[in-house]
Amino acid sequence: MGKILVVDDSELTRYLLAQILLTGGHEVVGEASDGIEALQKVRETNPDVVILDVIMPKMRGPQTLEEIRKISPQTKVIICSGDHQEHTVREVVKKGASGFIIKPFKKEAVLQEINSALASRHT
Repeated sequence: MGKILVVDDSELTRYLLAQILLTGGHEVVGEASDGIEALQKVRETNPDVVILDVIMPKMRGPQTLEEIRKISPQTKVIICSGDHQEHTVREVVKKGASGFIIKPFKKEAVLQEINSALASRHT
């Protein structure tokens, strides 16, 4: 399965995502509460997938996504947000997001996005 980094400014959201990922057989290699911390964790843990919140302190998700692309182009990034308006989705896909999870999230949807991102690494 995959090595996943969970990035969200909500501790509860990080915990819930980690529990879903663990039950899905994935390894949570780290957590971060903002974009700056996320970039450091990407460098340290070299995750297969980053689950990234859009609205965070210090550095918003779209900017963090761009920086992750520079540091680790092979890392898949799945955006996790309560804002599922078309322009937000379009913006993050244009910046290289591999998927989108809508909050409040469902276990099946999270695991489906993760598994899809992991499968696309090998194509």
